Amino acid sequence: MHESPVPVEGCWVKRRRIPQPPLGQVLGRHIEDASATLKVRWGSGRTEWVDMRELRSGYQLGWAVQDVPVSATRRPLGTGRVVGRRELGGRDQILVQLDGDGRSVWLPYENLRRIKDVRMRHMRAETGVPDHAERLRLKLLAHALENWNHLTGSLDRLDVDPLPHQIQLVHRIINSGNYNWLIADDVGLGKTIEVGLLLAALKRKGQARRVLIVCPSSLVRQWRDELHYKFAQDAFIYGDDFNINKAENWRMYDRVIVSMDLAKRENHMHKFSQADSWDIVVFDEGHKLTRYSSGERADRYKLAEMLRPMADSFILLSGTPHQGYTDRFVAILELVRPDLRARIRTIEANPEIVSEMILRNRKNEVTDADGELIFKGQVVHRVPISPSDGTKHFQHLLDNYLRNGYRAGEERGAAGRAIGFVMTTYRKLSSSSIAAIERALRLRLQRLSQEGTGDGGQLSETNDLTADDLAEGGDNQDDLASGGTFRQEFFAHEREMIKELLGYAVQVRQNDEKLAVFMREVVAPLVKQDKKLLVFTEYRATQDYLREYLEDNFFGQGEISLINGSMTLNEKLESIESFNLSAPFMISTEAGGEGINLHEACHVMVNYDLPWNPARLIQRIGRLYRYGQKNTVIVFNLHALDSFDNKIIDVAMQRVNEIARAMSPVGEEYDERFYTDVLGDMLDNFDLAEILKSATSMRIDRTTEQVETALRHAMDAKRLQDEIFAHVTGYDPNALGGTIGFTMQHVDAFVKGMLPIIGIEYEGNLYAGAVHEVRLPEHLREQFPEFGRRTVVRITTDRRIAQRSRAVLLDFESPFFQYLIDQAKLQSFDGLYGAARCAVAASGLLLAFILRWQNDQGESLTEEFVPLFATGDGQIDDNPKFLAEWLLSPAESTPPPDRSEEDRRGVYDRLVSEANRRLKMESTRFKHPNGLVEIAALDCRPRG
Repeated sequence: MHESPVPVEGCWVKRRRIPQPPLGQVLGRHIEDASATLKVRWGSGRTEWVDMRELRSGYQLGWAVQDVPVSATRRPLGTGRVVGRRELGGRDQILVQLDGDGRSVWLPYENLRRIKDVRMRHMRAETGVPDHAERLRLKLLAHALENWNHLTGSLDRLDVDPLPHQIQLVHRIINSGNYNWLIADDVGLGKTIEVGLLLAALKRKGQARRVLIVCPSSLVRQWRDELHYKFAQDAFIYGDDFNINKAENWRMYDRVIVSMDLAKRENHMHKFSQADSWDIVVFDEGHKLTRYSSGERADRYKLAEMLRPMADSFILLSGTPHQGYTDRFVAILELVRPDLRARIRTIEANPEIVSEMILRNRKNEVTDADGELIFKGQVVHRVPISPSDGTKHFQHLLDNYLRNGYRAGEERGAAGRAIGFVMTTYRKLSSSSIAAIERALRLRLQRLSQEGTGDGGQLSETNDLTADDLAEGGDNQDDLASGGTFRQEFFAHEREMIKELLGYAVQVRQNDEKLAVFMREVVAPLVKQDKKLLVFTEYRATQDYLREYLEDNFFGQGEISLINGSMTLNEKLESIESFNLSAPFMISTEAGGEGINLHEACHVMVNYDLPWNPARLIQRIGRLYRYGQKNTVIVFNLHALDSFDNKIIDVAMQRVNEIARAMSPVGEEYDERFYTDVLGDMLDNFDLAEILKSATSMRIDRTTEQVETALRHAMDAKRLQDEIFAHVTGYDPNALGGTIGFTMQHVDAFVKGMLPIIGIEYEGNLYAGAVHEVRLPEHLREQFPEFGRRTVVRITTDRRIAQRSRAVLLDFESPFFQYLIDQAKLQSFDGLYGAARCAVAASGLLLAFILRWQNDQGESLTEEFVPLFATGDGQIDDNPKFLAEWLLSPAESTPPPDRSEEDRRGVYDRLVSEANRRLKMESTRFKHPNGLVEIAALDCRPRG
């Protein structure tokens, strides 16, 4: 005889070979060798001993059960619901969908015990224990906190307090079941924080084991540091921490950060093509992935195209995804959702498609946890600077020189384009400062002095520096401006013209009105007020010029911090630290225009020169105008009206300002924050640099017309962008209802409530009650690695205090905290049904659910904690407002209300029906219904 399992006590059985047999519950067992007799109580109440071989499973669909493992070393699977039955190999098996994770498993019926679920306890008004309300509160907290962390990652081991818009964005992604998105938040809203939260949430779900982050080289170290220090997640930098020689070496690196300009190179791209698939790939500065209307692809786009099929999830980050080029915008969206390519290509006719792939938060909307607007706004001052007679004469000579150069370039054919490039570079340098153009001309003269040596050099075709080049150190154009290796005159008498220019340049520099205004109207007042100042300029020559003057007249050595393209990343970080701590002044070139944070100690900045691409002004301001800035950001733009280009830039900026004012809300609805957003969008869509590069004749009237035409295009592009982005999900302070309240404060309330229930008493409270000194009972000692062998430990849920108090931080990275969560969720903990007084206007029933979804292959995808509250008038509230506050304080039990079973059934069924409706409404082609678990039911009565 084969040994058969013996039904456990509490198992339900029925007799074999009897039509419509009654059901019975096993009360006792007598086991002898391979046979057993069971004491069974039948539905009629009669009890008898029955040979086990006469019995089979009595379980019915929908019953709540608990498994009882045979092995003492195996943990129970937990509770679940009977969803199927079968006979296989002569044995009865029950299909149980587990409450814990939604899995469905076939189990021997003999190992199952029927339990009283929430519905049964509510129908019978069985509270079970005297402190039923408090245990119910803790059970709800355990489920709510765990679910909230699964959806947002915000309760993990973080060195950051996530903001509501960041939590909401991650919640939206996780809850959608689709992890392919373009995150288009404004500059300074913390996209790296959002990614860190997303990775933390996905890690807990086992869906972020292999992660690749592709970003500009200037941000590589920042990404690694942010993940390490703020999220306790370590990553390796490709090309720095490791290299790949063999494809199999990729198995050693699951979290990788790489510079997109390194990875796009053919040999490195080939290595990445040999990597294993990635759970998630993140592209920072996603707007740099360019595919042109002709179909031509930039190398960065080719890299993204290659990686896309290797990624289960694909995230692009960009504060400026549209930039007035719908074709490039479409190309980016096709990377995010290649499955929607056909619909994306009709985006102008069907803009609503973006709601499925773009999330966008704006600075003028986001708030803190208290609902207060985070950003204090920015004020931009235009500082006009009229040229002196000496400056006018110098510019007249320079314009004459430039026209000769452009003509020479046109006459030299293809190679002559290099001459045109040099002339355009001189114009840019002249727009920056007299020092920058003077240095360039001196270098050109030195190069001409080498005429006759060697072969005389050759002109070659070249292209203008891009913004990316500038970010990588293109702030020094001295060699390019000198004509490269070409040592012959571009045109007749060039040498004499340069000498004349340099003679006047010395005079202009000695009486530099732009520098004088800068010192008198900006620097001097700020020095008196003891305020820090950030200065931006495009070029290193201007940076050196300002540094030398400031050190000679205002500051000593070490009081001026610098950032430029010649510095290593470590040197830049040291300079930033110096500025944040002690240095009163920082001068940065475009090498600091992206990816650095300077807002901790400064809120005033000056644009000493205005770049040909005004959109870079937004990036510059973003170094100060970002989360954490406590003051209104003050910006001074120096508008020198000396050269042709600076006059055009001034006209263009004033027109952009006028248009932004006109397009912003007016009257009582006008808000400076909206104007700032409109201004930024206009600058993103306005290609002034292309106009200036083409203006080789330097005619004000013709170029002004081109500016007006370009601005009309920018306005149209913004309207189109607004029409498209109107369908994008943004920050909504009410989107998450009461669940937005699940913070570390709720974690603290949960811990305080759980400690006495599991036998731990407080030994003392420190740091104004934020730190608790507790003594562990014997059965819990040496069970948790964070406590070591100590019996008296200090614990806290405050991240900031944990560091200085040396207390153990309790969060979801703490085994002890996870133990508390697991205990509260146990069936034996009780808290399934209770009654209490709450801040409600009328009595009602609160029923809490876990709604669960799976993917199209049956794997658990996401779940949501959903509390529903029904009042006697039939109204049902989703995430009732009173709940978040009620969960924060110990609950006092009250007797259950005296209601008929029919009334109880009616309200309960209405709540279950509503939960099912929500399960259906939130299901998509990515999210398929998996289960609906009833956690606990609370009869609420008004206070007083």
